[in-house]
Amino acid sequence: MTINTNLLVSAAMLQDYLVDKDTGMPLAGGIISLYKDNARSFYKNWYYQTGTPGAYEWVALDNPLALSSVGTIQDPNGNDVIPFFYPYEEDNSNITEPYYITVYSVDENGDPDILQFTRENFPFVPSNNSPTVTNPTWRNYILNNIYWRNIGSLDCMNVTDQVIAPSQHEGYTNGDIRFRKNVTGADDDLIFSPMTTALTNDITPEFYIGMQCTGVQVGETLKCIQYPISLHVKTLNSVSGVIKFHGQNVAGNVNNYVDLYFYQFLGTGAISQPDPVLIQRVTLNNDFEVYPVPFITPSTEGLTLGSGGDDALFLLVQFPLSATFNINHTKPQIFFSPDYPDNDFDTYDQVEAIINSPRTGDYRTSLNPFTPFGWVPANDGSIGSAASSATSRANIDTWPLYNLLWNNVLDHWAPVSTGRGASAYADFTANKKLTLTRNLGRVIAGMAPMTTSLGVASPSVTFTADTGTDVLTLTSARNLLTGMPVQVANSGGALPTPLAANTVYFVSVNSLTTTTIKLSTTIENAYAGTDIDITVAGTGTQTLYPALGSYLGETNHTLTTGEVPNLNVTVTQQSRDGAPTGGGNIMTATGALTGYFDNITGATTNGGGGAHNTMQPSMYGMVFIKL
Repeated sequence: MTINTNLLVSAAMLQDYLVDKDTGMPLAGGIISLYKDNARSFYKNWYYQTGTPGAYEWVALDNPLALSSVGTIQDPNGNDVIPFFYPYEEDNSNITEPYYITVYSVDENGDPDILQFTRENFPFVPSNNSPTVTNPTWRNYILNNIYWRNIGSLDCMNVTDQVIAPSQHEGYTNGDIRFRKNVTGADDDLIFSPMTTALTNDITPEFYIGMQCTGVQVGETLKCIQYPISLHVKTLNSVSGVIKFHGQNVAGNVNNYVDLYFYQFLGTGAISQPDPVLIQRVTLNNDFEVYPVPFITPSTEGLTLGSGGDDALFLLVQFPLSATFNINHTKPQIFFSPDYPDNDFDTYDQVEAIINSPRTGDYRTSLNPFTPFGWVPANDGSIGSAASSATSRANIDTWPLYNLLWNNVLDHWAPVSTGRGASAYADFTANKKLTLTRNLGRVIAGMAPMTTSLGVASPSVTFTADTGTDVLTLTSARNLLTGMPVQVANSGGALPTPLAANTVYFVSVNSLTTTTIKLSTTIENAYAGTDIDITVAGTGTQTLYPALGSYLGETNHTLTTGEVPNLNVTVTQQSRDGAPTGGGNIMTATGALTGYFDNITGATTNGGGGAHNTMQPSMYGMVFIKL
């Protein structure tokens, strides 16, 4: 168990020098042994410092330890060191545990000889003085551990990162409850099932997670459920507490354990990410049981955070790697106290209030001109880093929205100053400002997501075009509905002819399946089945996007000749074919008129040719976008 190094107590003197009680001479080679004061047959670790400034470590000293030839304390290499004592339990720093120490001289064989002295209750720590928590707090910090609004089931064979239930999300790049693994290939299945037995020492939730592997894949280093604990790792630096969860190994499976880890995500742009820190391996029984695990959160000393401001601490419940298993668990809880309740409970209304709180990119309308905290006015301005000179907001807290727009809205609709670079993070840290999607004086038109999967971040999909059928074949299934606006992009070649970048198209009623569609130039054509004729298949990589952020329409419009309605004209006039004679027969003409007419009276009036208003009745209010 990793100790909380902030609680180490160093020796008070610059050099510890022990002497023989009878001669007063250095206690050369003497033996010092350190035990638990309340269990004096069990050794207790003590430590010495090593390393360099900013990267010090504390390593356990030998116990028992042989003093140097001049009676000083030495490390395994014979160096004179100052000892550090840890007067707390190593697996729960809320409980004091002082030392009982004995010191002996040695005989000619180096064996303990004469007891020199003992020290009890050393070093002294006042009773009931917890180093991190003075009063228990029974607040659980894993939100939605009852899996409300879960995904149902998931074939995980080819999944490496997928939201399976909503949870914390404010400011996270990778919030919510997620299934994660490092390589695909294993035959893994996840299912949320109703609880059929009551939990022991807790209130029974509606669901549990069942995770099963029936076909292994070599090379696995990660296969877990990831639970968000707190945004920003330094808020929980070396804090002690208890993890409580209920687990079950389905009878007969030999791989009957899970490993609990803390994962310190250092944020987008971090030079490197540290390996998860093992808390404890928990061996599961064949029935659901409660497993309390004491912990101390990892130290943040020496960690270098990325510039995205989205660093966070997570709990990983890791399953056996490259092995078959069948394991269930539910209701993981984290309490920052030495004990925990047996009746933790949240109503669905309480959970709903958290999981459906506004998320990055959400809109808010109001008649109040006050800009709410965590939001930015939808004023056609720009966002970016503190040094970006963005007009709507220049601050690190714009990163989540910046990242969302950069990855989901094409540059034509949300342009980046001087053009988009290699990634959203590269542009953000280069202090490029990103223009918000246009909103001033515009209505917001609805569209359906391209996928029904929970929490999918990137709905784009690549495709190929067929010049014979005008069909676009998608490389993976998408939920595309008739009339849905989409757009296309190309890399490494040319788009299919006549498709063009930065142009909105509409999914045709003639779309065939979730992987084969046709496109139309207007929404009217989409519903009428008038499809675009693909004449050249194109080259390179073709990508289809939802037309998020695109802006269409106009406030006024001048009719073209082709837009003028057809006229059915009836004229009654005395006339005859040929030159006018001032007389003739009565004739009726319907539609286009030919011939010569006479005796026409009255004035001719032409239209002005001006534009007409196309804007629907509107009410203006304040509009904001969630950062």
